[in-house]
Order: sequence, then C-alpha cells, then structure tokens
Amino acid sequence: MSKMRQFGNVRKLASSKYQARYWSLGRQIAAPTTFKSKADANAWLSAVETDQRRGEHIDPQAGSQRFGPYARDWLDARDLRARTRETYASQLKWILEGFENARLREITPANVRAWYGRLTKTELAPNTVAKVYRMFRTIMGTAVDDGLLRVNPVAIKGAAREEVHEQTLPSYGDVANLADAIEPRFHALVWLAATSGLRYGELTGLARRHVDLDNARVRVERALTTVKGKGAVLGEPKSAASHRTVVIPVSTTEVLRSHLAEFTEPQGDSLVFTSIKGSPLLYAYFKPYWKRAKADAGVDPTLRFHSLRHLASTTAMSAGASMKEIMGRNGQSTHAAALRYQRWSPKRDAEIAAAMDVRIAAERDAR
Repeated sequence: MSKMRQFGNVRKLASSKYQARYWSLGRQIAAPTTFKSKADANAWLSAVETDQRRGEHIDPQAGSQRFGPYARDWLDARDLRARTRETYASQLKWILEGFENARLREITPANVRAWYGRLTKTELAPNTVAKVYRMFRTIMGTAVDDGLLRVNPVAIKGAAREEVHEQTLPSYGDVANLADAIEPRFHALVWLAATSGLRYGELTGLARRHVDLDNARVRVERALTTVKGKGAVLGEPKSAASHRTVVIPVSTTEVLRSHLAEFTEPQGDSLVFTSIKGSPLLYAYFKPYWKRAKADAGVDPTLRFHSLRHLASTTAMSAGASMKEIMGRNGQSTHAAALRYQRWSPKRDAEIAAAMDVRIAAERDAR
C-alpha cells in the first residue's frame, strides 16, 4: 500500500522552530510565521489544505500591497465623469489619512473603528462621513473579490446609512413669485425646473435644438458641470438613464417660447440659459440671483433650487404617475432615488379620499 503524499512540508530551523511550506501556482509559499512544534506546523498545513479544497484559501502573501496605491488604482479603473471623479478623490483623502501606508491585510475591524471615530469628529457633515465610509467599504470589498483578503474589515453596522432630511417643498404660488422676482433672463429657468424635474446641470446644458416647442418636449443629451482646472464643461449627463425626453406643460412651453425669442441665440447649438454676458450658466454665478429672488419673493430662505425638481416629481406622483414613470421623467435608474419624492401630505391624502368616494359611489350605483 502506497504512502499518501503529504500536503506541503515542514522543516526544523537552526532556531529550533519549525517552518511550514507548500506549493501553489508553481511557487513555494511559506507560512507567515514559524511554529514552536512540528505538530503546530502540520496543523497549519492541514488548515491550508482544507481551505483550498473549499475554495476559501487566501495566499499568506496576498494583502501585502499598500492601501494607498491599491485605492488609487481602484479609483483609476472606474469609469466616472470628471466631476464625480473629483468628488471621489476628495473623499478618498480622508481614508488615506489613516491607511495610506497600511498593508491591506493589516487593516482590521479595530483600527477601522478607531478611524471612523476620528472621522465623525471632523468638520465633515454626517452624510459625507457616510459616503466616505461607504467608499472605504467598497474598496476593501474589491480586495476581497480580488482574493487578497478573506473578509472585509470595514463592517461597522449603520455607518454607511445617510440621514434623509425633509426638504422645504415650495408651492406653485411660490414658483410664480420666484420667477417674477428673479432676473428676467432666469424666469423661464425657474419654471422649467419646477415642471420638468431636470437637474440644474441638465437645464443649463440644454441647447436650442433640444427644445421642441411644437410637441412640448425637452431632450436631455448632456449636462453642464464645473471641472477643477477646466471650468465649465459640457459632458454626459449623470447616468445612462439621464438621457431622456421629457414632456412639459403647455404653460411652460409658452414661457420657454418667449425666453428663446429674447435671450437665446438662433443657432441650434446655442445654450438656452446663459449668464448676462452669454457665458455658460454655472451655479456659482446663478446662486446670488437665486438668493436675492427668495428674499424678494418672501419664500423660505433655506429653499434650494433643487427643491424645484422635487416639486415637479411630487406633483407628477400626485397626478398618478407610476414609479417607473417618475424614474423616466427624472432620469433615475433606481427605485431608491425615485422614492425620495413620495411624500405624504394632508392635501394629497384628501385627494386620495375624494377619489375613493368617487369610486365607491360609482360601484355602489352600478349594483
């Protein structure tokens, strides 16, 4: 009877300790530490052999890469818009402060908790802290997928959860007051934001050729962003779902018609909304006009321009639009994003109750 081949081998060192080694992918791999006894070394080899059979084995040399270079490679490999890449890079800096030179395998749940504790005491807003933490978790999750780590050490329960803050939601009376109070060049911008649900960058990226007045439609093909070192850049919208055509109310079409006639150059690629001097309308330029209009219109000074997008979406929801339809109008690819616009209100509750009355009466009379 032939003797079974032993997995790996054990040898005694001059120090009287034992070293365990095994072959994998054409190279010999030694245990990361030595052992006091031959039995301990053999036990380690048995554990490695069992993990290999289960497909759970991690090379002891894996995870030796420094976190800094690995994280930067992770970021470089992602297909991101320039503005998004800037945001990610700024978030990554907070992680690098704690783990720039740490080897991946040296990052433990304990030192992640210590880092997170320090992060929560910085000037970062709580939701930004959650975003930074979530990036760290994702990077280390990729290391697990790459076979460099067995488990993800970034696993603090609830740390990735962002707080949802109820936004001030204007009425269309507020919109009318704001549109009348703001610089006339931006009157149509306010109305289109409040009825189309387009993002600010999508609105300011619109060209004359994207506006179909006859069919009351606007087409989103690009967005205006600010890129560090470059300034205003017209690029792809936020996601693939953001490429869309949105039908707008006839009343907004008439406002746009007047705007195009007075403020937009006749060429098809001319920007619909520009600064007073005709430059791309970056939000940093527009913000003082928005702030002054809020004061003059007597609306809540904390009202954000983005709240006009929320108003358009909640109004569409109240008009009976489905979740899929809201996602289509908003250019969103996930239900979670669209759910932000499902808000309960006494007025909407009354509308629902009234609709129930109509249906109850109709079905009762049909008996």
